[in-house]
Amino acid sequence: MNERILLYVSLFALLAIPHSASAADPTDTTVVATVGDDPIEASEVKQLMDLIPVARRPTGDLLAMAQAQMLEEIVNRRLVVAYAQRSGDAPSAEALAKAKKQLQLRLSAQGRKAPNGQAEQAADAELDRQVLWRLIWDRYLAKYRTPERRKAWFQSHHRDVDGTELVVSHILLRPDSTAGPKDLEALEKQAAAIRAEITSGKTEFAQAAAKYSGGPSGKQGGRLGKIGRHGPMDEAFSRAAFELEKGQISPPIRSPFGIHLICCDEVVPGSKQISEVAAAIDDALAQELLTRIAGIEREKTAVKYTEAWPHFKPGTQELAK
Repeated sequence: MNERILLYVSLFALLAIPHSASAADPTDTTVVATVGDDPIEASEVKQLMDLIPVARRPTGDLLAMAQAQMLEEIVNRRLVVAYAQRSGDAPSAEALAKAKKQLQLRLSAQGRKAPNGQAEQAADAELDRQVLWRLIWDRYLAKYRTPERRKAWFQSHHRDVDGTELVVSHILLRPDSTAGPKDLEALEKQAAAIRAEITSGKTEFAQAAAKYSGGPSGKQGGRLGKIGRHGPMDEAFSRAAFELEKGQISPPIRSPFGIHLICCDEVVPGSKQISEVAAAIDDALAQELLTRIAGIEREKTAVKYTEAWPHFKPGTQELAK
């Protein structure tokens, strides 16, 4: 698999797409997680997965990660709703009924029809859920996305959105196809030892890459060239790389390809101003708020996962086995 891989989709942007009035295929009612007493069925996650354009749909090692991330975002939505209900921020029954009627009229004008029988009931329940979420979320976003917060985010994270590029090298320790959690932990320890050799001056990064790296770039001293914040590398790699300054080496980073050590060889500054990246900043603030509220509510509302769908270990981006 190619070392340089395009991030397949912005999951938060995907979740912002309004769904159809009809529910996801109601035939798959397998429960994949519960938030409090509220179940999440496989059909709901599959519906969102189907929104990913075919050309960008992940396969192989990335598929399970994408499925787990999508489920996590849905769980976070449920937690935000639970937080609003617990905090007295939920909309009134009258506001819900009005918003639902308005959405039904818009969908009808678009020629969309609700299915019959059991599917119709499922569609109506899904519509109720969407309306409740949208009213709660729009209210929270309106309060959170202030000019001051946008400016502060840009000052702290401008490299993520202003077109900054990094010239990077890496060392990749590849696991065997049958590797388990203990094997990955052993590779992380090996990577940490290699990093210590480099930072202590015993060896240079390029020499270590030529000796240890299992990636094609090892022959070039680990040199990968320029990368952007949102491609072409895997998100875990890019996120870690953009935390580095010139000359710094990352701690061991886990990706679908193995364990990486990343060296920032050069920073090529971007030139985009805050007005040019307003949409990206708003998306980032929305994800920040979602994660923040969901984290608070997890202390009050239990989240349980089943084995019917890929999911992360609690508090990590590591797949549960």
